Amino acid sequence: MLTTAQQKVKQELEELQINALVQHNEKTVIPRKSHSLKKWMFMIISILVLIVACSLLIKGYWTQEQTQLVSYLTTVNDYNEQSEKILNDFLNEKIDNIEQGKAKQIDLISKVTNLKTSTSFHEHQQDLISVIEHRLDMMTNLEDPQHSEQQLNKYLIELSVKQELAAESLTKGFEKEKIKYILRENGTIQYWIKSKSYDVEK
Repeated sequence: MLTTAQQKVKQELEELQINALVQHNEKTVIPRKSHSLKKWMFMIISILVLIVACSLLIKGYWTQEQTQLVSYLTTVNDYNEQSEKILNDFLNEKIDNIEQGKAKQIDLISKVTNLKTSTSFHEHQQDLISVIEHRLDMMTNLEDPQHSEQQLNKYLIELSVKQELAAESLTKGFEKEKIKYILRENGTIQYWIKSKSYDVEK
C-alpha cells in the first residue's frame, strides 16, 4: 500500500503523463506573420512586372527591326528604279548630259553600299550593287553612238541575268526572314510585313 504522499506523487505523475500526451498530439498553430505574405505578394508582382517589361522590350526590338527592314527594302527599290530610269533615258537618247547620268549612277551605287541591312538581305544588296554597276558600264561603253546592236544586246542579256540574280537573292532574304511574298506575272514581288503589303520591282 502506498502512503498518502506516494499516492499524491503517483497521481501528479499520471496527470503529467496525460498532459504530455495531449500536448504532443495537439498541433501547435504558429500565427502567420503578415510581412511574409507581403514578401510573397511583392515577389509575385515583381516577377510579373519583369515578364511584361521583357516582352515589351522584345516586341519593341522586333518592331524596330521590321521597320528597318521595310525602310531598306523601299529605299533599295527606289534606288533601283532611279538607276533603271537613268539607263532607259540613256538608251532612248532622252538624257541631256551623259556625264551627269553616270554621276547619278555612281551616287546610287554609293547609297546602296552604305545602306544598313540585315544579314538576310546582304546578298541582295551586293547583287543590286552589281546591277547598278552594270548599268553604269553600259552607259560608259555604249556612249559612242556608233555602238553595234550586238553589243547592246549582249549588255542587255547580262543586265537581265544580274537582275534575275538580284530578284532571287531578294526572295531568299524573304524566306530567311520568314516574310510572306508572291511573285506576280508582271514582274513585281509583293510582300507583307505586319499585315501591310508592299511591292518591289524585280
